[in-house]
Amino acid sequence: MSFQNRFVYTVLVLVWFLGTPLFSQDIRPDSLISVKSERKNAIFFADGLKARITGNYQKALEFFEQALQADSSDHASMYELSDIYAREGEFDRAGELMERAVELDKQNKWYKIRLAQVYKVQGDYEAYASIFRELLQNDPDNTDYFGELSSALLLLERYDDALTVFDQIEKQIGINEMLSIQKQQIFMLQNKPKKAIEEIEKLAAAYPFEVRYQAMLAELYLKNNDRKKALQTYENIKRLDPDDPYVHVSLFEFYLEDKKYDAAFEELLLALENPSLNIETKIQIVPYWGRLDLPEETLLDQAFQIGQTLVKTHPDQGYGYLLLAEVYQDKKDYKNAAKNYRSSLAIDSSLYRPWEGLLFAELNTQNFTELINTAERALQLFPEQPLPYLFAAFGYFDQKDFEKAKQLLETGRKLVFGNDALLGEFYNYLAEAYHELGNDQESFKFYDKTLEINPDNSVALNNYAYHLAVRGEQLDKALKMAAKAVNLDPENASNSDTYAWVFYKLGEYEDALYWIKKTLKYDETPSGEVLEHYGDILFKMGETEKAVKQWQKAKKTGGASEQIELKIEKKRLYE
Repeated sequence: MSFQNRFVYTVLVLVWFLGTPLFSQDIRPDSLISVKSERKNAIFFADGLKARITGNYQKALEFFEQALQADSSDHASMYELSDIYAREGEFDRAGELMERAVELDKQNKWYKIRLAQVYKVQGDYEAYASIFRELLQNDPDNTDYFGELSSALLLLERYDDALTVFDQIEKQIGINEMLSIQKQQIFMLQNKPKKAIEEIEKLAAAYPFEVRYQAMLAELYLKNNDRKKALQTYENIKRLDPDDPYVHVSLFEFYLEDKKYDAAFEELLLALENPSLNIETKIQIVPYWGRLDLPEETLLDQAFQIGQTLVKTHPDQGYGYLLLAEVYQDKKDYKNAAKNYRSSLAIDSSLYRPWEGLLFAELNTQNFTELINTAERALQLFPEQPLPYLFAAFGYFDQKDFEKAKQLLETGRKLVFGNDALLGEFYNYLAEAYHELGNDQESFKFYDKTLEINPDNSVALNNYAYHLAVRGEQLDKALKMAAKAVNLDPENASNSDTYAWVFYKLGEYEDALYWIKKTLKYDETPSGEVLEHYGDILFKMGETEKAVKQWQKAKKTGGASEQIELKIEKKRLYE
């Protein structure tokens, strides 16, 4: 036992033996218990206190029970036991003990307070209220008692009585935030909005420089459709505290609801410019602007201003750069889009959204080396995302590394769930990869899968039809697919060239000539392959000299077949 505990123990025992009660003015008559019982009671009680002080509540309970056995009228032990039973959730037992303690020591206010709290937990709010009424009779200026009584009355839903109690407290301590808010809430429960407003008006008038109360008042005005007073109150807040960012947020929402978009945007920028408004709040309010029914060009210009403001105010946060990047992306300024996506990622690379945006920007700038690097970095961070696999494959297609492209596509397609359009793209490019690797059977299988998902995929229809035509296989099927591709995208030179070539393979040379001329109309800079096709068709039509001229153009342009020189030299067709 420490010195301090021995000291406490000694003092408690001495006090008990000297006959001074610890918790009551009452003195027990010596005739009620024997000196021996009294001594046991004192020792057990002191040991119980020591155990409770050290946190050993189970041991304390045993000692207090023994103290009570030694002296059945020991209300101090009843008080301590009640506390321990309440901690264990045995509120009925705690209540019984406190009722006995109060009966034995009717003047002890602490006993009554403990009993009231037990009644509160048990849900006996009438008894809870009754005790604090009784306590107030002896101590009518005690605001704590008033507070407890008002809580009891609120639990009993006796709102008018609670308001009366609050008014009594207010007379003692003056206008107070807690009281005013409690009264305002009661008036709202009673469907008395005017009284609720008056209560907060009174609070705001008592503290005219407290911005919080002005904000509460403005909110109440809005809830009660008094927009004129709400606006006046917001303007008053701006005068009281021009640097308060939240008033600009409130005014932004206010003008937004009134569809005064210019004023709303001005308040939004003021809120975003304020460094004391945290970036999380700003990120939450900015998207509201993008949902407005305004011209797209206007929204883009204003989004650009928002992005610039955020970059200026929070240069260490990536959100502003991300917003600027997406504006540039929408304006098809892919170079600046990529620059800002990279700035955003330099600050925080843990978000997937800027990675995906950067991939689209790099694809549109045809920067395939960077596209591969970005896609592979993204895959290190987000290996479960399918899109970077597709973009990396695009890069390897450009480098003619079709085996690597195929591997990426095969892996990525297994990660696509619930997005048939994206899965169709994987199948489409797998078909191309297998074709380039010389495996047309696998290629055709994936073209079929692509068209199962989207029968109107004109790119897949066109490529599939062309590969069949080159092989001279399933030409009727190829013709149908080529016709559909042309109908879906009639001014696409690649589609009309394929259509012409299928007709050529079928021996329908007049139709082939018609569609190859369409191709040349849609494509002012045709490839060597298209010019060679034109020459082949002209040759079949008996126009040998014209055919040779087209073959010569094809050779000069580049991209023609290996037989092009023979065709020119021999003036005949080699296939």
